[in-house]
Amino acid sequence: MIDRATRFPLGARVDIEALADDPYPIFHELRRTEPVTWAPALGMWLLTRRDDIVRVLADWERFTTDSPVSTIRDIFGSNMLTTDGEEQIRYKRRFIGPFRRGKLEENLLGTVQGVLDELMGDLEAGSGYSGAHPGRADLRARIARPLSVRSICRVLGLPEEDGPRLLHWYDHFAAALENFAGEPAVRAAGKGAACEFRDYVTPFLRGERAVPQGSMVAALQSERDPHRPGRGAPRGWGDPLLEADMVANLLLVLFGGIETTESMIGNAFWAVLSHPEVAERLAAECSGGQGPGLTRAGRASFGVERADTGQGVDSPLLAGVIEESMRWEPAVQSCMRFATEDVEIRGVPIARGETVHCLLGAANRDPAHFPDPDRFDPGRPNARDHLAFGAGRHFCLGASLARIEAEQALARIFGGLHGLRLDSKRPSRPHGHEFRTPPTVWVRWGPSPASIGRPGAGV
Repeated sequence: MIDRATRFPLGARVDIEALADDPYPIFHELRRTEPVTWAPALGMWLLTRRDDIVRVLADWERFTTDSPVSTIRDIFGSNMLTTDGEEQIRYKRRFIGPFRRGKLEENLLGTVQGVLDELMGDLEAGSGYSGAHPGRADLRARIARPLSVRSICRVLGLPEEDGPRLLHWYDHFAAALENFAGEPAVRAAGKGAACEFRDYVTPFLRGERAVPQGSMVAALQSERDPHRPGRGAPRGWGDPLLEADMVANLLLVLFGGIETTESMIGNAFWAVLSHPEVAERLAAECSGGQGPGLTRAGRASFGVERADTGQGVDSPLLAGVIEESMRWEPAVQSCMRFATEDVEIRGVPIARGETVHCLLGAANRDPAHFPDPDRFDPGRPNARDHLAFGAGRHFCLGASLARIEAEQALARIFGGLHGLRLDSKRPSRPHGHEFRTPPTVWVRWGPSPASIGRPGAGV
C-alpha cells in the first residue's frame, strides 16, 4: 500500500506558517494537482475545489460537525455548530430570530449608526488631523473592533461597558480555536475564558441581572422558567434548553459576532485601500457628490440606502465592494467536517472519523467558478457566490449582522475622511490560516487629494 506522503506529495509539504502568510498560491497548486490531499502538518484531509466543498457542507449526514474531537465543542460545549440533525435545529431555532435582516434593521441599525457617530468623533479628535497635517488612525482598532463588540452586546442584551472583558475572553477563544500545534497552555486559556464567561452570564440568564426586553438573553430567560404564564419554549421547538446549552450557544454567538464582523470589516478596509482606484470611486459615491468628505452633520445622518429602509444615499459600488472583499479575502478561511462513514471524494478514500478541512479561501478563488480569481473586482457579477459564511445547515447565523455593520462602517469612513489611504509607514496585510485579517489597518487622510505630494503636505 502506498503511504499518504508518497501519494500526496504536495499535501505532505503543506506548512501552517506558509498558509498563514500567503495561502493562495498553495491553494492554486493543490487545486490543480491534489484537489483532495492529506496534510500531515494538520492531520486532516484538505479540499480546495469549490464544488467539492459545497457538496461536503450540504451533506451533513455523511460529513458532520458532531465529533468528540471537535475543538469548538471542547472549548464552548455542545452548541448549534457542533451538532447536526434535530439537535442542531433545536438550538438554532432559539437564536436565529434576532439575526434576521429585517429584525436587525428594525432593532439595531440605529444603534450601529449611533456607535459610528461616537467612534468617528473620537477618531477625528485623536487623529492629529488639521488643515496642514494628515490624520492617522488604525481602523481595525478604532472602528471595526469596538463596533463589532458593542453591536453584539446589544443583540445579546449585555452591558456595552463590559465590552473590554468580552474582548479579553474572545482573544483567548480565537487563539484556542486556531491552535493547530496543540499547545496545552493555549487550549487551557481558552477553556478558562469560557468558564469565566459562564460565571459572568449566568446571573443574566437567571434573571438576577436585568437585560433589555427583546434581547437574546431576555428570550432565554423566558425559556428557563416555563411555569410562569407566557413562558417556556414555543410549541414544536423540542425540549427546553438546559442552562449549560444556553451558555455554550451564547459563547458561540459572542465569538462569531465579534470575529466575523471585526475581521470582515478590517479585511474590507484593507482590500479597498490596497486598490486606490476603487477607494477613490467609493469615496465619491459615499460622499454623495458633495466633494471631498462630508460635514460632521452630514456624516451623522449618513447611512447606506436599503430598499426597505430608505436610509442614506445610493452607492451601487458599496455592496459589490463588501461581497468581493469577502470572496477575495475571507475572514474565516476554513471549516471542518468529520466523516460519519467511509467515503470517497474524487476517488480518494476517507475513513470514518477522519477530519475534512474545507478551505473556504480556496473555494473563493476557484477559477472554475470565479474567472481571474486573484483580481479584486467589485463589479464581479457572481461575487455573492462566495463561501465566506459557509453553506448548508451551518450557514453563518450572523451574516446579515456582519453585512449591515460593514455597509455602515465603510459608508461612514469613505464618505467622511477625504484623501483616505493606507499609511505607508505602518504597513500591514492579512495573516492567519484559520482566522485571516490584518493585525492593524493604519490609514492617513487629508489634506485634500489635490495637495497630496506637494512639499509639506504629507503622504
